[in-house]
Amino acid sequence: NNLRQSFITLKSSLIKDNEYISPYKHLKFTILGGGAFSLAIAKVLSDKDIQATLLVRNDTIASYINEYHYHPKYLSDLKLPTQLYATTNPVEALKDANFIIHAVPMQNSREFLTKMKDYLPVKTPILSVTKGVEIGTFALMNDILVDTLGSNRRIAFLSGPSFAKEIMQGKPAAVVIASSDDSLSSELAEILSSKSFRCHTSRDVLGVELGGAIKNVIALAAGMCEGLDL
Repeated sequence: NNLRQSFITLKSSLIKDNEYISPYKHLKFTILGGGAFSLAIAKVLSDKDIQATLLVRNDTIASYINEYHYHPKYLSDLKLPTQLYATTNPVEALKDANFIIHAVPMQNSREFLTKMKDYLPVKTPILSVTKGVEIGTFALMNDILVDTLGSNRRIAFLSGPSFAKEIMQGKPAAVVIASSDDSLSSELAEILSSKSFRCHTSRDVLGVELGGAIKNVIALAAGMCEGLDL
């Protein structure tokens, strides 16, 4: 009876005038990078009524996103969440952020994070959605984050067979969030998961990162085989 009453109380607190109120509405995510997957993650956050700020390099692109709610280059035929805000100012982007999402391309990540180090609050968790292997060093994102930001940060890694455009369109997708910090991966999975975007958790950071890097190679090979009728 006590459990049932608690559930009723919680449900009532999330509904006002027949309108659902997200329990994550108070959160703010800062997304580093303005590519296609950054936009897709912004859509995922929007579905949970979570505020997102996009840190981009170009003032013109930031202004375009804020005024028209479309990206002039990536997924330009799909409307962006109206609550998404874009800026080129790292101080503005990271102000009051509860979580940081790193979505900068792999080959630019080391230089970017080195420049951004002093702007990134040490206690703010980082979720990397960047996939790949760094050319020359064969480093993965876990290596690069530790090299540039130190080992005293809470970090997690998202990967899986997902496409930015399909996520934007609300099509079903399943991903894995890996971290040595079980509480962080579980918290992020709960926040991001929805009816169309399912997040699983894992402690196998290396496996998830390698899987994300290798899957594209396998996909290319499979496409070639299909094209050649092999």
